[in-house]
Amino acid sequence: MKWTYSIAQKLKIASILGVIFILLFVKNVSDKNSFIALGDTFSNVYEDRLLAESYIYEFSDHLSRKKLLIDDSKDIEALKLHNNAIKEHHTSIQQLLVAFGKTQLTPTEEVLFRDLKKKIQQGILLEKQYITAMETGVSTEQSKRLLDESFYATLSNLNHLSHIQITEGQRLNQASQKIVFGSASQSQFELSLLMVLGIVILVLIVSSKSAISKIAQNSSLN
Repeated sequence: MKWTYSIAQKLKIASILGVIFILLFVKNVSDKNSFIALGDTFSNVYEDRLLAESYIYEFSDHLSRKKLLIDDSKDIEALKLHNNAIKEHHTSIQQLLVAFGKTQLTPTEEVLFRDLKKKIQQGILLEKQYITAMETGVSTEQSKRLLDESFYATLSNLNHLSHIQITEGQRLNQASQKIVFGSASQSQFELSLLMVLGIVILVLIVSSKSAISKIAQNSSLN
């Protein structure tokens, strides 16, 4: 009967190891998915939040520098001296619009971004009107006031976009913390599983020795 007992023990061990293997395999797949999700989260933080925030800063910088050039030009001749610099700011702003549009935008960002593009184009038209007024000698008071209002409205839009970057960055940070916490919990489960496996194997070894000892004793009585 020893062989039947040996087979039964091996089947028990094989079954337990099979269950452990399946659980560990599932955890391994879960860990892989968690690392992929964590990598995507960090990628989104960099590509869609940090870069977007840097674009917003550059928008503000180019708009402010352009406004200073226009404000410092007291007549059309002085403005013409800054014409090339103003055009360079225009080109940089258009490039930033393209770059910002390639980031992952939330629904609110999409609305604000469309409004931003409209405000920037409106600002360019108001600049042309202001320059035309200076060239023709017409009063520039009204055109300058409208130009200033357009500038501050654009900055307000950029401030709203910047606030979204902070909010979304916080959301992504919380998501990454959940992933890390879940991975840590799974690791604790894996450790507990291995401890249970060790205890089960130890119990099987002890019970096997005890059974073999009894069989040996019964054989000696014969």
